[in-house]
Amino acid sequence: MKYDASNISFQRCFTPCIRIVDEAQCANSSILVNNTVISNFTASRFPVCTIEAGGFLLLDFGCELSGGIRIVSSLMEPAKIRLRFGESIAEACGEPNMDHAIHDIILPLNMLSTVDFGNTGFRFVRIDGLEGQAALVNILAVSLTRNLEQIGSFNCSDQRLNAIFDTAVRTVRLCIQDYILDGVKRDRMIWGGDLHPATRAILPLFGAIDALDATLEQLCFNTAEGHFANDHTSYPLWIIMTIYEWYMHSGDNGILEKYGKFVQDTAKQYLSMVKSNGSIELQGHVFLDWPSQEDSQGTIAGFYGLFAMALKAAEALFTAMQLDTAELQQARQKIAMSAPKPGHNKSAAAMQHLAGIADCSSILAQNPCSGISTYMGGYIIQCLPHVSALELIRRYWGGMLDMGATSFWEDFDLDWLKDKPTRLDEMPVSGRPNIHADFGRFCYKGLRHSLCHGWASGPAPWCFQSILGVTPLEPGFRRISFKPDLCGLDYAEGTIAVPQGIISVKLQQGNKPQIDIPNGIEIEQ
Repeated sequence: MKYDASNISFQRCFTPCIRIVDEAQCANSSILVNNTVISNFTASRFPVCTIEAGGFLLLDFGCELSGGIRIVSSLMEPAKIRLRFGESIAEACGEPNMDHAIHDIILPLNMLSTVDFGNTGFRFVRIDGLEGQAALVNILAVSLTRNLEQIGSFNCSDQRLNAIFDTAVRTVRLCIQDYILDGVKRDRMIWGGDLHPATRAILPLFGAIDALDATLEQLCFNTAEGHFANDHTSYPLWIIMTIYEWYMHSGDNGILEKYGKFVQDTAKQYLSMVKSNGSIELQGHVFLDWPSQEDSQGTIAGFYGLFAMALKAAEALFTAMQLDTAELQQARQKIAMSAPKPGHNKSAAAMQHLAGIADCSSILAQNPCSGISTYMGGYIIQCLPHVSALELIRRYWGGMLDMGATSFWEDFDLDWLKDKPTRLDEMPVSGRPNIHADFGRFCYKGLRHSLCHGWASGPAPWCFQSILGVTPLEPGFRRISFKPDLCGLDYAEGTIAVPQGIISVKLQQGNKPQIDIPNGIEIEQ
């Protein structure tokens, strides 16, 4: 059944700025702070802020948003402004990258108008006066989010972990737009591999939302013939795993009816790449994660692990469709025997460890906070002892919070903090590095770097599975594992979205774990 886009429903929220970061040749700018006026009219008594030609105004809306801004003008002669969006102050004051969304544009302004513009990710906006005097009643952010009820929740005695969880939720929620996007600024599009980590967060938080079906439909049925999804050899494997996650969560046989042929055809295609000795005949562009790009051995080793993980997911889907799994099992066994060593590559080690083809504990334990990416970090913490994973989460994802993050980034390296860079919410300082403008590698150098990427939401599902201890053992949560671990916390509690309703967990040091489940769920402890 084809996804019906006519049912998409969004919330459109107006958000006033919380502070004036900087200005020049402006008058009365303070009237914009916390101002909720959304339209003007003749003979109004609203105060007015003016920006002269050659002047500028830099506004902070308090947190990462997806959408644009509304400019409400007063009586004025026609004027012209330059509008720049920024996920950081440095970006709003610099030369924003224009890939995938418009972040820098010249606009005309006329009297008594409301101009809505923008479809991007941002927190800061800079308006430069170019011609005439702009007379403004207000400048508001106009954010767009899907109408979704957040069912899953988590709270504990560690406020830093709470902030990390909430930021992970905010990150992935912003990326749920018409489809599940990779990011809300650059990479404002769908990517088959990046969808899997986002899905792992979305399902326990919001349930099996229609945007997941819409995104998979595009990737599975509208990829050009003869191409891998997104032209990445690894991405159809991630898509199989996403379909498996969705099926395990929902238990909906309609998923098998709609996507079963894709799973079968893709499995057949990839099985043909496995040689008799278990080596894989690589085709096309093999991508693991950005930090692995210069490590070809690690990338290939990680691909072997991912391949085995996808075959295991395909086995479960084949079993549900009452299909023979022998060829899948044999291929997985062959791959396990011939997989190259991951070396010191932690992303590759995590893939092989989770696939069960190698014990990579020693690799993952070395220098635990180095060699992490926001994409693969969510899988690395799955492999670690819970207490070690919690410490990594506090330091690594917490390091982004220390730099002013209100959403998690495309990538991050704790080494970036060694020279004490200015934060994303601070004005750049000459002679001092800036966390946004002066870091990043590969395709995300400097201001091109996305500061809201759904693949960075790994701590959210980890909290559900590792601290609250809830994991489905049968499709549709008909049977679950309940193995909570407070990891030294005084208390933790949370809720998890399941097809039958809501699972609630309460944990307190010294007390027996409490779990409330809807009818139709069996617990295995």
